[in-house]
Amino acid sequence: MPWTIGVVTPHLPSGVIKSWDPRIRPLPGNIRLYSSVEEAMREDSWDWTLAHNIHDLIDFQKIALPKVFLVHGTLSGRILQDQSKINRTSYISNLRLLLAASGSRVVYISELKRRDWGIAGEILPPAIDSREYGGYRGEIQGILQVCNHLKERGAMMGWSTHQAVCKDLPTCVLGDNPGLPFSRMSADWEDLKEQLRAHRVYLYTPIYPYEDGYNLALLEAMATGMPIATLKNATSPVRDGSEGMVASTAEELREKVIALLNDPAEALRLGSGARIKVELEFPISRFRQAWESFVSKLI
Repeated sequence: MPWTIGVVTPHLPSGVIKSWDPRIRPLPGNIRLYSSVEEAMREDSWDWTLAHNIHDLIDFQKIALPKVFLVHGTLSGRILQDQSKINRTSYISNLRLLLAASGSRVVYISELKRRDWGIAGEILPPAIDSREYGGYRGEIQGILQVCNHLKERGAMMGWSTHQAVCKDLPTCVLGDNPGLPFSRMSADWEDLKEQLRAHRVYLYTPIYPYEDGYNLALLEAMATGMPIATLKNATSPVRDGSEGMVASTAEELREKVIALLNDPAEALRLGSGARIKVELEFPISRFRQAWESFVSKLI
């Protein structure tokens, strides 16, 4: 984006300030880091604020700038993940009051998220710059998945599906997953892209309707030219036999994954379809245009 962006690094419940993690992405040149909202407001001037969660909204409440609340996930999924006993109706009602009091505009990354929260807002989907990826080879006859806390968030992220599909098969999960011997953090963004290029098939297990049939990691795999293995999901960009393999059950998906692990030519064909699909449906140019148009009406 042609903007200067100030990022306030989050404070964890333990009191630790979470720093930028270059293992996930290098720090872009147009980003400035701050340890608090107060520091950001003291050192620079800004045109608008972007809140990624309700804690951010509260931090921004007294700032006299246009505010955007960007919703990344479903409320249903968060309630399931936290095993929360909150009253959903009361929670939404209080959030509406907070949004109105702060004059915040709401943006969702998908229709599924907007429908789940039930609060009016615009949809600005994610996107991928496919020029950053490509070069799929698939010489590692194994399964790759990118996910943090896969087991801990299992009800939403499909831990049981992962287990059923990957049992006794060579598998690598990139992400923060303490206790999973087949998981590790990527060394950096280049390492992530190299694993996408090298592994034969990408596995996507999150569960509908708690998650869409895609996330940014899956779009990165598609942009690389990886074939995708996934369960049926109403919002998935993957069609069986075109961009990857889609199944109704974990057992059926396992059979298709094993067949693909043994067929590198078919993996290349499906991966090529995946790359074409992501370039058509999730282009970075559309993402930039959508955000620039949205912000032009905001400030």
